[in-house]
Formats: sequence, structure tokens, C-alpha cells
Amino acid sequence: MKTQLSKPDRGKTSYTEEYKQEALQLWRASGRSAAKVATELGIRPPLLYRWARLAREPDMPKAGHRPRRSVEELEAEIRRLRAENAKLLEQREVLKKSLGILSEVPPSGMPGSKP
Repeated sequence: MKTQLSKPDRGKTSYTEEYKQEALQLWRASGRSAAKVATELGIRPPLLYRWARLAREPDMPKAGHRPRRSVEELEAEIRRLRAENAKLLEQREVLKKSLGILSEVPPSGMPGSKP
């Protein structure tokens, strides 16, 4: 069962929403892999996956665009990161001190040490 949808003919191809929906419907209804359906339609499989993802998440912001956060949220994050940074610096200092203690040569009077 080969079903051909008419693909737009242009240099940089742009697809209508109707075409995208028909392609997704064909893919889902056929039970075949995205690669097979995409080959029939003359498009690449990742394009079908992208259209399906966008259809599932229509309210998600576009890639690379983050929702704007308030000044209070940003200041709270700065405070949290500064506290985390201070804790990590303290842990690093403790580890440096413990390494120094553990790498010392034991005094000669300790059991297991050779005179």
C-alpha cells in the first residue's frame, strides 16, 4: 500500500501543517517504520520524528529559547550557587588537609615503622 502525498517543490523545502499532519497520520496508521514511510514520502526519517515531537509538545518553547525568569528567581539561584560553591571549597580544603596528613611519614616510635 503506497500512498503518495504531494511534496512541495522548492529549493529549501517548507512543508504545510496539513502535509505534516497527513505524513504523521500515515506513519502512525501504517504500523511501518519511520524510515519506510519517509522514503515513500521522499523525506528523511528524522523529519518525521521532529514533527511528531513538535506535535506532542506544541507549548514548548523553540530550541535555544529559554523562558524569561524574574529578578527574584535569578537572585535566589545566585544565592543557592554561592552557598554550593562555599560548601565545595570547604570540602576541597578538608580533602587537601587529609591528603597531607595521610602522606606524612609516621614517627619512628609507631608500631610497624622501621628504625
